[in-house]
Amino acid sequence: MQPTVWQKVDSRARRILPFGLTMIVLLFGLTPTYIPGLAQITPMYALIAVYFWSIYRPDLMGYGPGFAIGILEDLLTGAPLGVCTLTLLLTQWIVFNRQKFFHAKPFGVTWLMFVLVAFGAVFLKWIVIGLVAENGLTPFGDLFAAYLITVTVYPVIAWMFSKAQTRLLDES
Repeated sequence: MQPTVWQKVDSRARRILPFGLTMIVLLFGLTPTYIPGLAQITPMYALIAVYFWSIYRPDLMGYGPGFAIGILEDLLTGAPLGVCTLTLLLTQWIVFNRQKFFHAKPFGVTWLMFVLVAFGAVFLKWIVIGLVAENGLTPFGDLFAAYLITVTVYPVIAWMFSKAQTRLLDES
């Protein structure tokens, strides 16, 4: 029996859900907070999302969506073109090459691995931006503060994504 138009639309909507949710949290992270001293320090939501979806739904978050999210993040944040893209693609590469390690691991293990991957991502961003920026290496403090906030926020975002996956993606 041929699927109906609505079944096709539903199937396609489910397939773009990880990309769509990643875009939502990316845009949420760009919303100004107007908190003195914290305006430039925001969690790296795209890193959280790409890491999560690369573990739990690598079929829906491949290198293509990771590349598109990275380029968009570079353009929207004003980062040198390719910095966020490189960070996200390397994160995906690490996760994809360790897929057996992540299979059926408890949340604490995936969170601990995120702590390590996120530190590597922050360090990589700091080095690459320092190499291409006019004024050289910048103070590591702001990026480290963003890293700490990112690691702290990860469980909340992962919980929301896992609920979305259970309710919307596992039904297909």
